[in-house]
Amino acid sequence: MVTKSVSFLGRELFRVERNRAGQFSYTFLDGGNTFAYSDQYLKWSHENIVLMTIIALRSRLYSQMEIKHYKGDVLVENSPYIALLNNPNYFQSKEDFFFQQMWFLSVAGTDFVYQIKAFTNELPKAIYNLIPSDIELNNAHKVNKFIVTEKDKKAFGERQIKYTLDDTVYNLRLSDLIPLYDLSNGLSNNQFFQSKSRIEGIKKVLCNIDENVKSKNTNLQMSAKYIGKNTGTGNESQLQPTDRQNIEKSIARNSLLLTNQGSVDVQHLVTNMKQLYLDEQFADDANKCLLAFEMNKNVLNYFAKDSTFDNQSQGIISYIQNSIHTTAKNTMNSFNQQWGLYEKGERLVASYDHLAVMQPVVNDKIKSFTEMQNAIKLGLENLTLDAKQAKEMSDSFKLKLGL
Repeated sequence: MVTKSVSFLGRELFRVERNRAGQFSYTFLDGGNTFAYSDQYLKWSHENIVLMTIIALRSRLYSQMEIKHYKGDVLVENSPYIALLNNPNYFQSKEDFFFQQMWFLSVAGTDFVYQIKAFTNELPKAIYNLIPSDIELNNAHKVNKFIVTEKDKKAFGERQIKYTLDDTVYNLRLSDLIPLYDLSNGLSNNQFFQSKSRIEGIKKVLCNIDENVKSKNTNLQMSAKYIGKNTGTGNESQLQPTDRQNIEKSIARNSLLLTNQGSVDVQHLVTNMKQLYLDEQFADDANKCLLAFEMNKNVLNYFAKDSTFDNQSQGIISYIQNSIHTTAKNTMNSFNQQWGLYEKGERLVASYDHLAVMQPVVNDKIKSFTEMQNAIKLGLENLTLDAKQAKEMSDSFKLKLGL
């Protein structure tokens, strides 16, 4: 078998293979691996100051979830599932694992959790987040029929992706992966196994931010320099090289650019940086990126004196409730389905009520529950409720509040 790749601008477009019989086969890589740009997005997430800040905060908050295992409404003690998530693999703690997971979700839109287990129906020995830039989907995600029957599901699960780990390529079955999505899967053709990346919508804004920072850096360097403008008649004595060197040395290494004329008018190379409005443009572009990740100026504020402490606290609470917790709930639902917990009447539940910033929310829940208990007590006294109804109402409301 002879294999040759055809590339354009450093990116493989298709692969040509010829077998011993001289027959050719072609594999188009552009559609086969829609993680093709994730390496660039990962690079941006490490180097772009705004994107790095947003994703770091998003990942830090997400990783602080508290996970509990319930059977019906009863808390399960010494749960092996909680033990696995608290120690997911040899290299990571629970917080490290979920921090990395959210980082990959934010960058690539999709995170694949790889399960290492000896038998199909057993709990994994370890779980890992796959680095998206090292994944080649190998056309495994492409579907040209609706998968309904168990036979279809099994056949789809036997498909394999390629994953590179320290220059070693592994073939991983889809059935051993738990896919997690940032936005939603299936938003475009052949995307049932993937979600779009939010970065695609703000690529130009991120480039503007990079150019803005470069521009400010250049202008700051230039603002420390001066230029001498000739105001003489041309009859003045010429400035000698030795004199030039002594003057430049005395004012700190070429901050002053000297002419050969004796009479000069000295001025800055950059006269008024404020008129460039670089900071205002930076803050405006940063705010666009915040909104793309469901944040606002009360979560991260790039505008001076534009958010109070109370607004910031409420902003973080709202962000955790409406964005972070929603993603955590989706993750737990995926684990519940993959590990067969729903079939046993069990579930894993993620919560952020233990965080200090969430205490006002917890206090409101307790207040609401107390008021409900008083109402139930009154119903029992008036004989409008019996003991069974009272307990059902109390348990249902408690579950609804997440207490």
